[in-house]
Amino acid sequence: MPDGTIEDSKLDTNVNAYIAVGVWTHWLCTRDTSAVHALWPTVRRALNWVLDMRREDGAVIWAREVDSQPWGYALLTGCSSIRHALRCGAALADLLGDPQPEWTSAADVLDRLITTNLGAFEPKERWAMDWYYPVMTGAMTGAQAKARLAEGWDRFVLDDRGVRCVNDEQWVTAAETSECAIAHCAAGDRDIARELLLWTMPHRREDGAYWTGIVYPAEPEKTIVRFPADEYSAYTAAAIILAADAISSGSPASTLFTQPMVRKNAHLKARAL
Repeated sequence: MPDGTIEDSKLDTNVNAYIAVGVWTHWLCTRDTSAVHALWPTVRRALNWVLDMRREDGAVIWAREVDSQPWGYALLTGCSSIRHALRCGAALADLLGDPQPEWTSAADVLDRLITTNLGAFEPKERWAMDWYYPVMTGAMTGAQAKARLAEGWDRFVLDDRGVRCVNDEQWVTAAETSECAIAHCAAGDRDIARELLLWTMPHRREDGAYWTGIVYPAEPEKTIVRFPADEYSAYTAAAIILAADAISSGSPASTLFTQPMVRKNAHLKARAL
């Protein structure tokens, strides 16, 4: 906050893990190994802290308060994001010659839970992110990924509008629509991905930013409403960029969500060091 106070002191595991994805993306785009070296201690501490929040079954608890015990449940969306971050972290570790096999093992366990035991996670079927995140982040692939996306389409998608943030409201968000486009791209459905991204255009402002969400009324004669009111968020812009990149193959990081993570690649490491 402007006065230096913290609005929400909760420590969120998937948010802490995501720095690994950011650093890996930066390296893919720049090949700046010095930046990776500088940020590596932070990445390592972040991912190890996240793994300290695992339950016995390997699921990562969503969060904890600063001065209290961890919360008691794990989220499918959060653990899907974490498994992707762990694999990005493992790729960074291999790049720097500091292997972290526990991260790969932890990601493997999360993949098994996500693909075979959804009951391990707190029920959040109302939220679109729980629908497509297992596909977007690479835990579900192939036929399982396609089936997952097909199963949720009618519950979450408003045709020609986009993806509803929650399945019982007419609230379409540009970020969820863009992320769903990435998920379809990862599953090999690039045409659907393009269509979804095009559906975000009503959110686009004249300056190129995107409104966070639009509520489409059930009665056509009523006026659409931006919600949150007049908000154009950085995370929405980021989702648009990632989706456009995945679909167009525009940058060296365009395969971040659409191809299996690099494991041990000798020529990659040799070029970086």
